[in-house]
Amino acid sequence: MLPLDHLPFPTGDLEALTRAFRALGFVVSPRGDYTSPESPDASWTSHGVFLRKGWLDLLHNPQAPADAPVGPRAGLFLTDDLGAAASCLSGFRTHPAYRLERRWKSDLGLPPETFALFDIRERISPLGLAIIQHHYPCHDTLADWFDHPNSAEEIAGLIFGSAEPGPMSSQAACHLDISGFRYWDDAKFKAAFGLCTPQVAVRVRVNSLTKVRATLDVAGIAFVETSDGLHITPPRPLACGFQFFQGLPH
Repeated sequence: MLPLDHLPFPTGDLEALTRAFRALGFVVSPRGDYTSPESPDASWTSHGVFLRKGWLDLLHNPQAPADAPVGPRAGLFLTDDLGAAASCLSGFRTHPAYRLERRWKSDLGLPPETFALFDIRERISPLGLAIIQHHYPCHDTLADWFDHPNSAEEIAGLIFGSAEPGPMSSQAACHLDISGFRYWDDAKFKAAFGLCTPQVAVRVRVNSLTKVRATLDVAGIAFVETSDGLHITPPRPLACGFQFFQGLPH
């Protein structure tokens, strides 16, 4: 069963997106660049938010308007053997695999992180899914990047409002750990997160909800608290919700 590895957040304004994540109490890595052997003339600028389990990839998309709303674009699941994962998913249509390398713009004395991945063409969830091979924690990370003021420890899944699992969800659940995906009706989603378009929220397991409350209070970010956790509509340009919960998920 492959675990959720990370969520990419493409944006036309990387600095604004970085400020939004810091306001939520996340430590954001220095700026880096992705390159690909398959596209030697291209590079993609990014920052990372690394948790004990899972991470968020803040990606600059120069074609996107600077004021465009930002949310997770896909969900990538981690494997240590891309070929074996492809064999397990042989009944699913996929796109060809490709490779990436990430290097920080400032030399931190760390090796580059290498990735190999492929996209799944089948509809499993409202977001497209992919399989990625790399080491986690990444070889190019520093220990203090994992200690967040909001005490975040795990990217636990996603919440989708007014949506249903895709037609290949049951088959995918035999290979991908999509147990962290939740499907809420329109009223419940709007009561927790307000008007998010599309209706998607990131689930984050934390060590202390007290630290989350303190972080949000300092940033002046309102939240709705229920038995499921703390729910917020974060600052622009983010246009997705965030659920912070402690302990075992509901």
